[in-house]
Amino acid sequence: MMGTEPAPGLLERARLLPLLSAQVARGVIVRRPAWEGLAAALGADRRLAELLRELRERYGDRPLPLTVAGRPVALVLDPADVRGILERTPDPFSPGGREKRGALAHFQPHGVLVSDADDRVPRREANEEALATGRPHPDSGVLDAHADEEAAVLRRALGEAGGGLDWPRFSASFDALARRLVFGAHAAEDHLTTELLRHLRSRADWSYALPVDRRTREEFLDRVRAGVEGAEPGSLAARLPRDGRVRPEDQVAHWLFAFDAAAIAAFRSLALLSAEGAGPDAAAGDAARWEATVQESVRLWPTTLVILREAVRETVWRDREFARGTVFVVVSSYFHRDPRLPYADAFTPGIWLDGRARAEPGLVPFSHGPAGCPGRDVVLSSASRFLAAVTGGDPPARTDASPLSAADLPASLDHTALRFSLAGTA
Repeated sequence: MMGTEPAPGLLERARLLPLLSAQVARGVIVRRPAWEGLAAALGADRRLAELLRELRERYGDRPLPLTVAGRPVALVLDPADVRGILERTPDPFSPGGREKRGALAHFQPHGVLVSDADDRVPRREANEEALATGRPHPDSGVLDAHADEEAAVLRRALGEAGGGLDWPRFSASFDALARRLVFGAHAAEDHLTTELLRHLRSRADWSYALPVDRRTREEFLDRVRAGVEGAEPGSLAARLPRDGRVRPEDQVAHWLFAFDAAAIAAFRSLALLSAEGAGPDAAAGDAARWEATVQESVRLWPTTLVILREAVRETVWRDREFARGTVFVVVSSYFHRDPRLPYADAFTPGIWLDGRARAEPGLVPFSHGPAGCPGRDVVLSSASRFLAAVTGGDPPARTDASPLSAADLPASLDHTALRFSLAGTA
């Protein structure tokens, strides 16, 4: 940032930096259960959003300059800036800044988000073609069958073992679904690939502060390469070009990583379906309503806590000059729970069906623009199909605590503590 512009004072920074650090401590690449529970208990998301609103009232709605660990940062405070900045990716706002490159180098060094300009275009095109971005997937019948089959496996297991549905059981089943979708049915039992990725992701949370475990990374990527080569017809990986420049193993590594966020969103969707006031038919809607429920889960409790874009050159934005390397920070929950939205804290899936959500530039559950999630459509369709099959069309019952109120939902929800009973599995 250049020039003399208003910036948070010492006391404001003392309040702000711990709250921003707490977002990082929860796990950017893989969630840490203890920190997730602590954030929910302390109301970290609510407190951060309230502070950002205070700063907006005091300093205006233009991106607010700040220095964090010696790096120039700009806090994005206006919804219109969110969409505007994300639409201007990758120049002047790159999705692959220093921190993200350091993190993703641990398990996908050639992923599209951290690719240079020459490689980004063919890799993005390959992702969009394989994932059918913005259109129904041509292999939707196969993908739907995988969701139904894995849901049946989970329901049988719950019926045999009893004890209800908790996060470890749901997560393991969703991991198997992700492997089915990506490689084919034969990969459902390939637990080692997921375990290797989880190990690498835990190191990636430290970004460049922790050296890359090159031996494990190569073992993981070798397994992914083999999976791509042996991908079954109708799987997502089967649609990727076997092109050295595309580096299909790195693109698939990102898919497997991203499906973990989809699992969190889907599991939290069960909390919405079981909420008081959700309506008796909440778990018996059509495919579009199921997808809207998953999107509401991500709006209410974003799986990407903070979206980052780094200025690749000196940039003027809304009459302010920002230095090259400035990191623009979008705190998702601040925009998704904006109190000016009449549905801010309520379960309102209809906003995804009637155009209201699309009209709000600050609602970006799957990011937005040229670096937005290319798997948005296949994730929504697969996760919602899986949920419909797992529940059998009957609302789940929450057993770890009292049901939420659909009209007044908490700003944070620790998915690792949720537990449900499902009709027909007792």
